[in-house]
Amino acid sequence: MISNISEVELKRINLNLPNLKRLIEEDDDFIESGIYKKVFICVFDHWLSNEEADEQIFIDENLVELNRRRKKFKEFIEEINSKTELFSWRYKRHYRFHIQKPESLKDVLRKCDFDNLWSQSGRRYSFLLPEYSAVYAEEWDWTNIIWYTDREKIEPLLETAKKVGLHVLE
Repeated sequence: MISNISEVELKRINLNLPNLKRLIEEDDDFIESGIYKKVFICVFDHWLSNEEADEQIFIDENLVELNRRRKKFKEFIEEINSKTELFSWRYKRHYRFHIQKPESLKDVLRKCDFDNLWSQSGRRYSFLLPEYSAVYAEEWDWTNIIWYTDREKIEPLLETAKKVGLHVLE
């Protein structure tokens, strides 16, 4: 189940994630301001060339490799969930930005839906990590993003990514 957050939690999120809505909305002017920086978490150990991308991204017929990649992202989320509170967000009626809190790991995994993760799925989930002043977001090509305000705070996230077999690309 996913529940609404308290005023205290909302204040903590707003304090640790300034102008969050502008980041979520990918406001170019705001992103260019440099308040948030980004780092990528990926199954690949380097940026792929176009030729490599054609060969290595679209592996949906190879169930062994597909499941291996899914497992890495799932383990990353499970580890992060065990270390800190995760918050999700969505838009409600009239384009109102609404933050919620998954109540269990099962709720987090349901939102991520790793069993249906494939080479072109993406942007299905995003989690707020106020303790780390970061937002973790799924992208589409086996690469996810951590938006952060303080590099030092996200070091445990980067170490966790490496621990589960993912790579950090900058």
